Amino acid sequence: MSPVRHRSRAELPSSPIEFAYPIAVPDGTVFGTVIVQEVPHTFALQVFQALRMTMAWAAGPEASGIEFDTMNLTEWELEVLQTKGVDEALWAPVAVIAGELTRPAMLEPERLSHACLAVMDWALGADAHGTALLFAEAAAVVWPSNARLAWICGKAHRERHDFARAETWLRRAKRVAVWTGDWEMQSLAINSLGNIRMWMGDLEAARELLLQAGRIAKARRLRERHAKVLHDLFLVCIYSGEWKEAERYAEQAFAAYGPDHPNITALTFDLALLATHQGQFARALEVLNQLRDQFTDDDRRLRVYAMIGRAAGAAGDAETFQSAWTESWALIDGNTVDHLRADAALELGLGAIGLGFRDHAIHALVIAKEAAEELGERDTLQNAESALGKLEYHEAAAVAARNRPAVRTRAAELAAKYILVVQAPTGGNAAN
Repeated sequence: MSPVRHRSRAELPSSPIEFAYPIAVPDGTVFGTVIVQEVPHTFALQVFQALRMTMAWAAGPEASGIEFDTMNLTEWELEVLQTKGVDEALWAPVAVIAGELTRPAMLEPERLSHACLAVMDWALGADAHGTALLFAEAAAVVWPSNARLAWICGKAHRERHDFARAETWLRRAKRVAVWTGDWEMQSLAINSLGNIRMWMGDLEAARELLLQAGRIAKARRLRERHAKVLHDLFLVCIYSGEWKEAERYAEQAFAAYGPDHPNITALTFDLALLATHQGQFARALEVLNQLRDQFTDDDRRLRVYAMIGRAAGAAGDAETFQSAWTESWALIDGNTVDHLRADAALELGLGAIGLGFRDHAIHALVIAKEAAEELGERDTLQNAESALGKLEYHEAAAVAARNRPAVRTRAAELAAKYILVVQAPTGGNAAN
């Protein structure tokens, strides 16, 4: 990393705490009460106190209104140390936080921040996602010059579909990265901002941000970062219907990754996605079936199964559709991929229309519509409503889907080529 920049057009804000939660969060609950709901009751108040005092220290006594009473803090530290029967992965970092805050004059911000991250790690493992988010933010405000911590907060909010807060933290990550001369983090933060714009349907803004991230990565010879930007530009082009440009970015991403990179599998999957957009369902289905067992995480597995359902329905393969339908709903009903239930249900509904399975189609499309409304996914909502409106013509739609003329593009050809690389002994096989 280059030396810290003392002059910058994007100076570090004088009050980093401004990016943390306010005292009252939007739903009206008291700040931090989710901890009491998620953490074992025997230790919940100690964890709540650790968060409260950490945020107060970062804000300062004038902003927080909290004075650091050494005697009371010493008693609190003793209570933490004497607590029994608590998972050590939670107890130990809270004990470190208590120890640091008890001696604020000697407090080491980096040590306090690392302890907050350790609590976050415990919370993620315990499915205490609200607690994890709070301690991620605590880590970031305690160590305000660390751009990566701000990026972690942005990513955490993005995964909860809170795009406004995600953008706030990601823009902060970018500003801090500029201030500290961290080029890789600059590119990563801008890349993440571009992805949020893409998910929100603002494809032009997404493209501009991704091109900016790519220029930084290329200029600084950050090959891994540049490859991932090219991959995301490929996706933007798919959604904007620029298929020739999408294929060009796919080939550039493949060259930048190299054949042994684990993201080649994800790139091949996205090429199959492009092939379905182009109406090449049979070719896409061949590739998707090869990818069926390549992913282990529920997110990617559901994406593959749902797309297989869509392609199989359009290709008239009822047996493969039924298999994909069963596997997809097992994942959706398992509630581990809640953020995908609208998109996945839409794909399955479209596949059912292709086969004339009216009951299947109505079931999936109604769920897709309701989930899209809840998640704020406007494009998915419109597509689900449109498909429901056309169900009375499902036979004509099925014939049109199966007989759609093949588009003369290279997506299916590239996907078939890359799947050979994925399946080779030295090929990549992990999700991005």
